[in-house]
Amino acid sequence: MNYWIISLPRPDMEHCIQSGTFGLNRKHNLGKVELGDKVACYITKENKIIALGEATSDYYMDTKKIFKQEGLFPDRFDFKAKLLAPKAEIDFKSMVDDLSFITNKLYWSVFFRAGVAQIPKKDWELIESKAGATV
Repeated sequence: MNYWIISLPRPDMEHCIQSGTFGLNRKHNLGKVELGDKVACYITKENKIIALGEATSDYYMDTKKIFKQEGLFPDRFDFKAKLLAPKAEIDFKSMVDDLSFITNKLYWSVFFRAGVAQIPKKDWELIESKAGATV
């Protein structure tokens, strides 16, 4: 099992959660996503994790237009995620020092530029504990 953080602006992420599909214009790490992998949904600019869930498909390619933004974002996987209550959304900055996948704490935000980041199980468990839920 793998663990992932996907990142988008809030309106786009909420659309992806509602549609149950996340996509990018490049395979990057997305090609490693497998059914059952855990997924955390990170909101850019707000620096918050707003939902936790899991992949409901392996990586695949599809050119059907389903996203709000211009572009097809053909590299995809399906997922289901449960939104956290607004007061339970996780302030990501408060965890940066404790996350091992972020190797340069000063420039931590660069780890989200690709739109998806694979994280170790230990980091997933920290995020999950901050949410106060088992997903």
